[in-house]
Amino acid sequence: MKKLYIFSLLVFAIHIVKAQATRQQKIDSVCRLVQQYFNEKSIDKLYELTGEAFKKALPEENFKSVCVNNLFPLGEIKKAEFENLTNGVSRYKAIFTTINLTLLISLDKAEKIETFIFSPYKDVKAKRNDKVPSSNPLVTALDKEVDSAVQSYISLKATAGLSIGILKNGKTFFYGYGETARGNQQLPNEHTLFEIGSLTKTFTSILLADAVNNGKVRLEDPVNRYLPDSITLLQFGGIPVTLKTLANHSSGIPRMPSNFHSADNENPYKEYDRNDLFSFYKSFTPVRKPGEKYEYSNLAVGTLGVILEDVNHSSYEKLLAGTICKPLHMLETKVQLLATDTLRFAKGYKEDGSFSSQWDFKALGAAGCIRSTCSDLIKFAKANLGDAPPALNKDIRLTHLVTFTENKTKVGLAWHIIQPGTDEVIFHNGQTGGYHSYFAVNPDKKFAVVILSNCAIGTEEIGGVMMKWLETNE
Repeated sequence: MKKLYIFSLLVFAIHIVKAQATRQQKIDSVCRLVQQYFNEKSIDKLYELTGEAFKKALPEENFKSVCVNNLFPLGEIKKAEFENLTNGVSRYKAIFTTINLTLLISLDKAEKIETFIFSPYKDVKAKRNDKVPSSNPLVTALDKEVDSAVQSYISLKATAGLSIGILKNGKTFFYGYGETARGNQQLPNEHTLFEIGSLTKTFTSILLADAVNNGKVRLEDPVNRYLPDSITLLQFGGIPVTLKTLANHSSGIPRMPSNFHSADNENPYKEYDRNDLFSFYKSFTPVRKPGEKYEYSNLAVGTLGVILEDVNHSSYEKLLAGTICKPLHMLETKVQLLATDTLRFAKGYKEDGSFSSQWDFKALGAAGCIRSTCSDLIKFAKANLGDAPPALNKDIRLTHLVTFTENKTKVGLAWHIIQPGTDEVIFHNGQTGGYHSYFAVNPDKKFAVVILSNCAIGTEEIGGVMMKWLETNE
């Protein structure tokens, strides 16, 4: 078949289930216009649907060339069938006259197209024919509930493996499903390493809290105090962007910088460095008042990480190890893997089941660079329930305090406060190219769920089912 050009901006995104229906309706409306303009071969109208960042990544002449030479020859789009919405990106089965393709669409904050990808179609709902191996003994009620919750996920052909940790009544339970790499017949266990993506942000928020509690910074400090003098004031209406608004996603700083143009979609963050970051801010002007509106931002938390490195005169990885991992004996949690770690590092797979390389970071590392295991993240869960040395416990408690509320959205420092059942729980998830993480703790009933997958398909539904069940079952 003809070569298909893929043009997109890769992003992390927090998966807020309650906003999905509204978001999907907006994307569906844009998708219908895409289909109409595509079939009319109206390149100008198609391009008008795209946002500022997309236009910078793909100039109009290049877009026209792709349409004329690669897309229009495929014929009309007869139908675009919605399949799923994951991390703000909607997946459709685009049925052409002679071929079926996958169409991915996401929108920016102005409701313009940010991600627009045509790729060979793979049925993400296709099921396996064989039974997935598991370490679950299927003896207790908990065992059976976990197994019931995961079957719809792990039975998909696109998924690979799961490592699950449950903390309940002071006891820890681990379950492995599938394989650490397709065909190796090796079950994931509690010591299998995964990328945890945006769950990293919660570690960054603890490092911020530690700097606050040690008198190095204040949450209300303007970010310009810690940035090069060449960067103009980041403020709107006299209200400055602060360290707190960086951490709670209300800064007004966009999800990703406009000068983020990766040369490698398989490892998109590896070359974006401090020079790129500061170059972006030299020409950036906030368009709304900080502290008023929620907008999830990898850029904001990445910037916070750079500031914390400078304030502490240390690298992010050393801060992570010294402040959090060593006190909690989380020795399997790290940024850079050693040669001895590679055998325990699960291979990642994209949402369509194809292989994904690992992701590496420079300036935006504080938003998603950590690798960890279920064993370590259960230790992290215990710490978030109060089982930590006094100084670190004080830091963690500060991150749990709600610092931003908008309608039903409640955010501490990075942590999101959600209700999978009746109780409020402290939550975050994460995704990279080939991995997905879920982490939730119920502070009142003292239980937690950790789910690590070596596939980018979201695990929120599994986690929500388990959290609801644990809430009402002893």
